[in-house]
Amino acid sequence: MSVANKKKKDCCGCNACAEICPKHCISMIEDAKGFLYPQVDSSICVECYACEKVCPIDTAKKSLLVPLKAFAAWNKNRKEHLLSSSGGAAYVLSSHILDSEGVVYGCTANGIDVRHIRIENKSELYKLQGSKYVQSDVRGLFKNVKEDLKNGKSVLFIGTPCQVAGLKNYIGRSVKNLYLIDLICHGVPSQKMLHEHIKYIAKGREIQKIAFRKGNDIILSLQSTDFDYEVNLWKFPYRDMYINGFMQGMIYRSSCYECPFACSDRLSDITIGDFWGLHNRESLPKEIQDGVSVLLPMTEKGLNLIYSVESKMHILERSVDEAVNGNSQLRFPSIQSRRARLFSMLYNILPFDIALNLVVVDQKIKWMLQNR
Repeated sequence: MSVANKKKKDCCGCNACAEICPKHCISMIEDAKGFLYPQVDSSICVECYACEKVCPIDTAKKSLLVPLKAFAAWNKNRKEHLLSSSGGAAYVLSSHILDSEGVVYGCTANGIDVRHIRIENKSELYKLQGSKYVQSDVRGLFKNVKEDLKNGKSVLFIGTPCQVAGLKNYIGRSVKNLYLIDLICHGVPSQKMLHEHIKYIAKGREIQKIAFRKGNDIILSLQSTDFDYEVNLWKFPYRDMYINGFMQGMIYRSSCYECPFACSDRLSDITIGDFWGLHNRESLPKEIQDGVSVLLPMTEKGLNLIYSVESKMHILERSVDEAVNGNSQLRFPSIQSRRARLFSMLYNILPFDIALNLVVVDQKIKWMLQNR
């Protein structure tokens, strides 16, 4: 099926089709909800079908691998651990690649714009720390990855499973110096949703810094020169509608609800996320209270990369079943609830925050009555 004729639920917005097109006739265009979808200029298209062959949704089942092992891990460096999400494993693995004169591609927030960038020295690695609960813009980067590989550099790419799959298909072959890490992803809202929400909250102030996590806590924080905003979801579940909508799975891209990568078999060298459901936590060092990562190596290359940073991380082998059972996204995709479908309809005609408030008004009233 041509990418121009795909249903929205069958497009993850990874940009691989636009990057692979030899005639550059595919553009990624925002829809009304802010999600990017391919638009084909048929007057230039030569029907080479490269876009179809590179689509990760179409090729997902062919590329999945069974986990070799499972590990619980956290950074031995206390400061770096606290600044990272979960156990800070991605930071340690990225540092190792940079120490080897390689490059790292990962997600950063420049103000409120979230996109993937290329990092080639450790002084910039802080930009990639922390979770970003929004779909990152990867446009234009796949060709840079290919160029780095061509020049013999070791490359680490960290992204959502569909972004990793798109890059993997774009490269088109196994490359020994390419390391792929996918994140355990529940789904992605659009940047338009995030920007609209921030505009509503900040009342026009320019936000210089945004964060979504502090250790194990889900906390949305916004900072500017004259404005500070912080809401902890666990303490105040209905005070911030963006983080509430994200955690309830109401504001994701259509494809997220049918994600073919939301299973225990994965497609990267290593899968990373929070180690929810970790057994016997009370017997482990207290540092895990600030976050512990799950590491699922899928390839020998990924396993060797984990072993190469043993001196920098506490790494405990656990069973694969323990990791999978503790994280629903390693078993099935997020469910598109009736509230999610209602939000999708309302957001076509109402502003983001108003639409979400209407969707959860009954939950909000019930919570307020119980906690007054």
